[in-house]
Amino acid sequence: MLNAICGDLARQINWHGCRLDKDDWRHLLSGTAAGWRAVPTINQGDGQFGIVLLGSSSLKLTKQQAQGAITQGLVIGDDPSSQGLKAQPVRWSDAVLLGLGHNPNDFRDVA
Repeated sequence: MLNAICGDLARQINWHGCRLDKDDWRHLLSGTAAGWRAVPTINQGDGQFGIVLLGSSSLKLTKQQAQGAITQGLVIGDDPSSQGLKAQPVRWSDAVLLGLGHNPNDFRDVA
């Protein structure tokens, strides 16, 4: 379910000026659900350090964390403005609609 949601988000939502792919969305949602950790970046010889935020693999999420990641993805897709995004709500794929217990045919445009 999370993978399907992330694919739909990747195809239809621009995250604050950044085009995220399906894996990026999965990392964003998983990291948010599991809690981020800030660590210094690797010094590549220039003496400069930055900060990188580390989350968690979606495979390591607890059931509760996975549910949170799925819910957050659905909220973002259903109401992008809740995150300050100027985008239309996501048109969910059949996989997501089925996962939510809906018949995808009920959501098809009838001409």
